[in-house]
Amino acid sequence: MLLLLTLACTPEPVGLDGTGAVDDTAPDTGGSSDGDTGGDTGEPPAEVWPMVDPVATWVSEDRGVATGLGWADWDGDGDPDLVVAYGNDIDPGRVVVYLNQDGLLPAEPDQQSGAEHYFGHLSIGDVNGDGWPDVAVSRFLGDDSWSEPGGVQVYLNDAGVLQESPVWEASGFYSFSNALGDHDNDGDLDLAVAVGEPYKAEPDLSLVFDNDGGGDFGTDPSWTTERDRHSMDVAWVDVDDDGKLDLVFANEDDPHALYLGSPDGLSAEPDWEAPAEGFEGNTVDWGDVDGDGLMDLVISDNDQKGGAGVVRLYCGAALEVCWTSADGSDYQSGVSLEDIDGDGALDLLAGAWWGAARVYLQGEDGLEAEPSWTSEVDDIVVEAFGWADVDGSHWSEAEVSGEGLLAIPGRGRVLEVTGGVAGAGYASGPGDLTVRYLEPVARDFAVSDWTKGSGNRLYQRP
Repeated sequence: MLLLLTLACTPEPVGLDGTGAVDDTAPDTGGSSDGDTGGDTGEPPAEVWPMVDPVATWVSEDRGVATGLGWADWDGDGDPDLVVAYGNDIDPGRVVVYLNQDGLLPAEPDQQSGAEHYFGHLSIGDVNGDGWPDVAVSRFLGDDSWSEPGGVQVYLNDAGVLQESPVWEASGFYSFSNALGDHDNDGDLDLAVAVGEPYKAEPDLSLVFDNDGGGDFGTDPSWTTERDRHSMDVAWVDVDDDGKLDLVFANEDDPHALYLGSPDGLSAEPDWEAPAEGFEGNTVDWGDVDGDGLMDLVISDNDQKGGAGVVRLYCGAALEVCWTSADGSDYQSGVSLEDIDGDGALDLLAGAWWGAARVYLQGEDGLEAEPSWTSEVDDIVVEAFGWADVDGSHWSEAEVSGEGLLAIPGRGRVLEVTGGVAGAGYASGPGDLTVRYLEPVARDFAVSDWTKGSGNRLYQRP
């Protein structure tokens, strides 16, 4: 399941370069932190897209405690496939893959990892440079459940087949989430790990492991947070548009925190801490919601342990609170930014435990205060969202070029990268980059649900 924070102090907002000044030419992007997901294309289409059907068109028949979720063309046939991790803090499970066959997902997984663990969230990317997407997955608890910390594992994709055993792992800490991203622009994906177990364990340091280019992340982290916290989610994003990925954590009992990247590496201390209170951070996502050219952050705060029970949007150079959800959901969980209606502006998809999936559309005055769309089933325990054009009926191929670090518009599904690697909504490498990708037009979304006996769900366009 997973829970998070309580009350914390309210720090003064600061600019991300220490002065409040940020380059206003940042690219217009958005999406979800899990896998192949995203948001705004930057160009409004000719007509508004049909809304997602509130009735799930697919529900998996396997009934584990689903947590991590992401999309990738796992078998190389051109269709987006669904990767899910089971376990959470309830029942051990496996990492599984549902192979998409011409727009249809099977009722049960086609592939799965070997040993069962208490898996948390996952991230997807080609970690060893062989052209196949791999998966990094957090282990929230150890095999002895609450009495033992978990860690993080990396499973390779062997030409379309998920390997049974991890190629790399680190242990000795509780981790519910991780994120792959190339923070040093060397052309391979590094791994950020959110560390914390807020129910029974002491806070701990969150970590970054550097990739050697072949999928080996070493034995020791290259960077850690400056002090112990309970961090429940993590995401890479270039907030200050300087060509280096920055790192944001959703925390419990501590303000959510952002560390800026530079040619010398990540900052030793936070460059921004959330100007709010009631921190019980569950999920973080990013995108230019207000259209000012700067990346905004959206973070959900749960209410299980006394948190605020709201979703907040942080905007502008100082990332100040600019929107707060006003509906009755308290156990806030997954959040994802996506241009859902095709008007060229990012909207918000949000979930909760034992609630409905909810869409907050953006109008002339920003995001609406209450949702205009909800899923028909209103007792989903949402863990993660992932966006994909499942049947390929809306895809459109495009190309973008740049140097060093290149934002992929809308975090569209990457087909090919020349000169680097793709991950975290960006392509990166030491020099010139060219990316072929599918524009994120009228996509569908999947939900992982840790309710026993419920199954994962897919919501599609009519």
